[in-house]
Amino acid sequence: MEKCIEKDKRYEKIVKICRMIYALTAIYYAVQGIVHQSAYQASVAAGTLILIPGMYLLRRLTRWKGGWQLETYIYVFVYLSWMLGGAGFFYDRVPYFDKFVHCLSGVFVSVLALASYRMLERGHSREGENPATVCLFVFFTSMAVAGLFELCEFTMTPIMGRDLQHVEDSGVTDTMQDMLVCLVGTLAAVGLMLRNCWGKHDPFTDAAEAFAVQNPCKNPVKTR
Repeated sequence: MEKCIEKDKRYEKIVKICRMIYALTAIYYAVQGIVHQSAYQASVAAGTLILIPGMYLLRRLTRWKGGWQLETYIYVFVYLSWMLGGAGFFYDRVPYFDKFVHCLSGVFVSVLALASYRMLERGHSREGENPATVCLFVFFTSMAVAGLFELCEFTMTPIMGRDLQHVEDSGVTDTMQDMLVCLVGTLAAVGLMLRNCWGKHDPFTDAAEAFAVQNPCKNPVKTR
């Protein structure tokens, strides 16, 4: 457990580097949008900057301790999905980038789900933990988020004036493919969760564990 926390602390410097790269890229795309008179690019790029103060406020309001490795993953994922994919038009310009990000989202959300599960279950002993419960919680949380994301895309399409789900040229195919690749990423993550239940370690489950250890639920449910 102590090694997990020590490893997490080393990521504090990495988070600062990620934050700097993230901000500079956002400014670059915002300026590019203004120069090319693209209100969409400028607004999306400017919007990505919300993450930096957002993470700061989240830490202050929830008194989030440590979790630097988890925050690094948040910056990396949002950088790929929102910054490059949206502001950088990678979804349109790079073949299969959209599918790669959706697959990665399955892994990313699964790690967040595991961190939440470990934090909520901190009052229980890991010795009697049921691996099936952990994996089902992670699996259904990840797939529920995938479904909510598609609903958000459907809702935002008329507001942004862009066919975010490519309904005009693919019908429901693009949406179903997004869900399927997310399923692949989620199943891969569930495999890591099973290994973690059996005492194995990897960067993803270690990040969730380090966060949960340093941020225990204040009122854990106690077994009778």
